[in-house]
Amino acid sequence: MSPQAFTEYLHRNIPLTAAMQLRVLRSDAGSIELLGPLPPNRNHRDTAFGGSLATLGIVSGWALLQQELRRQGLDARIVIQRSECDFVEPVDADFTAQCSLPAADWQRFLATLDKRGRARITLHSSLRCAGREAVRHRGTFVALDANSS
Repeated sequence: MSPQAFTEYLHRNIPLTAAMQLRVLRSDAGSIELLGPLPPNRNHRDTAFGGSLATLGIVSGWALLQQELRRQGLDARIVIQRSECDFVEPVDADFTAQCSLPAADWQRFLATLDKRGRARITLHSSLRCAGREAVRHRGTFVALDANSS
């Protein structure tokens, strides 16, 4: 799926991403990069609202899993189980979130999903502004095989 088509998919399926004006910049095998523009995500201090930053961390992990499960031909429901953010510094311009699959964990995740019809994986996202890491996000996601009972 092209970055534009993936952006439209996110906007249709997660309406908050449209309000945030989130965009998919890059989606490669095993990784994704999203953009969050500052203006629709700013707070009263003209920095990014913490909730927007946390949301971008969650969405980057969710979108990566959605992308990779589709590449595997799997239909699964993905939900966030746990989300944690370390806010390192204020974000005062447009920001990105980058997330990559941990190869060993991914193979274990797929095997568990195949065997049990559900699996869990923890993904780490780095949110950056002006070339610096501003937020570290860790999300634990659960996938439920849509075809299992």
